Order: sequence, then structure tokens, then C-alpha cells
Amino acid sequence: MRTFESIVLGTVTLVDAELARIKVMFNFMNPPQESEWAPVASPHAGNNRGLRFMPERDDEVLVAFDRGDFAHPYVVGFLWSKVKQAPDDNHHNRVIVTPGGHQLRFEDQPGAKKVILQSAGGLTITMDDTQQSIELRGGGRAVTMQAGQVRIT
Repeated sequence: MRTFESIVLGTVTLVDAELARIKVMFNFMNPPQESEWAPVASPHAGNNRGLRFMPERDDEVLVAFDRGDFAHPYVVGFLWSKVKQAPDDNHHNRVIVTPGGHQLRFEDQPGAKKVILQSAGGLTITMDDTQQSIELRGGGRAVTMQAGQVRIT
């Protein structure tokens, strides 16, 4: 039994979205080796509930091994790099961006707090705490609710 007492880096080679598991290539090994199926850990998982964020092929992942056993890997996280950069570089913001380009943004700049939901096609809902407004944009129109008023442009 080959054992690893640490977390290692790997590159995703196969994704089984139905069972929330992946295969990983370990290029640091000589010769490089592919893992068994590795379940992807989630901060919240249960029967038909939870958070589900699967990596894409060629993403870099952090892999741990159950009791150090190479035959029982599991993915504990994902990494950005100079080549595959984070979707936002402002430490006040929290951002979810799907592979298709949909975004959910929590912008927590002091004095400029917003929540923005935007589709890949540019349809947008913005909830702006600073302006005390809600704005819907799409189809060449905008609806803004602010100060007891509704404005359509």
C-alpha cells in the first residue's frame, strides 16, 4: 500500500458530476500516476441538499488520502494560479462565477455594499445598500426601485 502523509497537488483528468467525484493526475510522481475516483468534499453536503461546486478538467486540486492510503483519495480544495486566476482581486468581495459566466457577487466595500446577480447574457439584479435601491436590467430596459419610487427606463 502506497501512503501519503500530506496533502498533494493534482490536475483533474475526469469528472463524474453525477457522483460528485473526479480522477486526478499526480504529475510530481515518477512516472505521473492517475488517482482512483476521488469524492469532492463540500462545506455542506447531505441527501438532496448542500453546496455543489465541481472542478473542471485541467483544474488544479488539493488531494488528501484516507489514512494516507493512495487508493482512497478525496479532494479537499481547489487552487488558482497565474494561468487560472481568481474572478475578482478585491479582498472585500465574495464572488461565485459559473463556468458558463453567471455571477453572484457580494461587494462589501466600506460605504458601497451591493449584492449583484448577473446572467452570462448580462441580465442583472442589483441590490445596493448604499443607494437603498434595487435595479433590474435586461432587454434594453431598467426598473429601479428607490425611495418609494419605481422608475422604468
